[in-house]
Amino acid sequence: MDKRSLLSRRNFIKTGSALALGTAALGLAGCAGAPAANTANDAATSPADIEWDEEFDVVVVGAGAAGLATAAAMATEGEGLTTLLLEKGAMPTGSGNSPVCSGSFHITDDPDNFALYVKALVEGFTCTPESMYEVYAQGAAENWEWLTGLGMLESDVKITPQAGKAEYYEIEHHDAFSKCQFNADNTDRPAHISIFLSEFLDQHPDAVTRHTNTPLTALVQDPQTRAVLGGVYEKSGKSVYVKARRGVVMCCGGFENDPEMLQDYLSFERMHAAGATMNTGDGHRICAKLGASMWHMNSFAGAWSNGISIDGEKMMAYRTLKKAQGIVVGVNGRRFYQEWEGTTMFTPGEEGPLELHYGCRHGHQNFGGDWRCLPLPPKQWFIFDSEGLRFSAYLGANSTSNTLQNQTETTENDPSIDPVADGYAYIADTVEDLAVQIGVPVDELTNTVNRWNASCDNGEDEQFHRPADQMTPVRTPPFYAIECIPEILNTDGGPRRNEKAQIIDVDGEPIPNLYSSGEFGSIWASKYQGSGNITECMVFGRIAARELIAKE
Repeated sequence: MDKRSLLSRRNFIKTGSALALGTAALGLAGCAGAPAANTANDAATSPADIEWDEEFDVVVVGAGAAGLATAAAMATEGEGLTTLLLEKGAMPTGSGNSPVCSGSFHITDDPDNFALYVKALVEGFTCTPESMYEVYAQGAAENWEWLTGLGMLESDVKITPQAGKAEYYEIEHHDAFSKCQFNADNTDRPAHISIFLSEFLDQHPDAVTRHTNTPLTALVQDPQTRAVLGGVYEKSGKSVYVKARRGVVMCCGGFENDPEMLQDYLSFERMHAAGATMNTGDGHRICAKLGASMWHMNSFAGAWSNGISIDGEKMMAYRTLKKAQGIVVGVNGRRFYQEWEGTTMFTPGEEGPLELHYGCRHGHQNFGGDWRCLPLPPKQWFIFDSEGLRFSAYLGANSTSNTLQNQTETTENDPSIDPVADGYAYIADTVEDLAVQIGVPVDELTNTVNRWNASCDNGEDEQFHRPADQMTPVRTPPFYAIECIPEILNTDGGPRRNEKAQIIDVDGEPIPNLYSSGEFGSIWASKYQGSGNITECMVFGRIAARELIAKE
């Protein structure tokens, strides 16, 4: 029997690609590099024919904050139900954004007004039901009690009321919630929420089985009822068929590390992921085979730009550059946006309406009075002078000193920092020579720099309205240029979910036994409130677990 015929007979196994189905899931003989599979299943023509290698009540895919929270809820509320937690990478806290983000989350004792604030962030994006944000806010109201019930101590975290400090402090009810973050300097207690949840699961091995280096390759779906019956994952070169008696929860994160999806959905021909290392859209493709409807596929946190080495081999660490110490130009030598990427989200709000304010809020910037992620070009140049370098235009090995809270401040740089020696910067005694080195029109770059310096002298950026206190001239040689490319924190797009954390198909119906949480089909459709992703990991992870527990 040829491969095509076998695939058509076995369309109940939903993989991310035909290649994956032909190797990892089917175990076809003669496929180069194919892992060994359960050969007893090669002849299966229906789900009833499958010989399952393992059985659990629930399978959770992805061990970031969403998967950890889902498994923790199953462990504490499942009354003996068993859970398998699969992680594609080697870390038990996941290979996505959770372990490398701040880990902060929302709490509130005023969920109704918090919901109004969150819904205001969405504005005209009416295809996302408002009820999703109401569920989110109600879930945030449960976070504190739930986490302390798992063993979190009040002394473990720092609580920051958001009055005057919310990301969009100009919006009504911005003071209806607070942000919590585990103390990073904890030594004898968890220093991050992912560590806290992971250590909690370590205490419940009977309820939750955890595997790393085990990517999901397929889901198994009953072709008549459409119910998800289980999945196939790869472990130590073998394909393992696991039955999920109650359901599967997809917590696979985004697609920050998949060039094809970044181009198709975000229109970036190249982009650097600042956090996740293995978020390549595997789960998106698998769920698409089940007919899942996708939403928020163009929503993401980013894009600002960051430096890439002259040889193109390495990216700078996150927040290595202070753009207030220079300007950014395109390959035409012209400025093209308000390149100051300082954040205003953690400082008391200035007077005035949101549509007149500036800054960078998780990549969203003022664009025509609205706050949007900008379509940055694939190649840009950060231009600064010796004075800019002296005041931390490039921080090099000291990049960790540039926090969200102080990146708008002018600070003296370590005099030993040298972007040229580090392999990132071109240097020249004149702007004209610099233009030649980086291949931009000499006249254009010269005119841009002259115009910028005049704006600095006048204290007003007439082109893009950069704040006067964040304007620095470029006139003291030597001059520097660093190539930059767009950078992203996380994507939000993925399978559409409902208030019960069920994944929805293209007809608007839940796919039986299939759920999701976290950035894998996130609720965020427009402006984003920092700490919201970790919050929804917990909120929808708990919801998915409770829905599965409630099944007969």
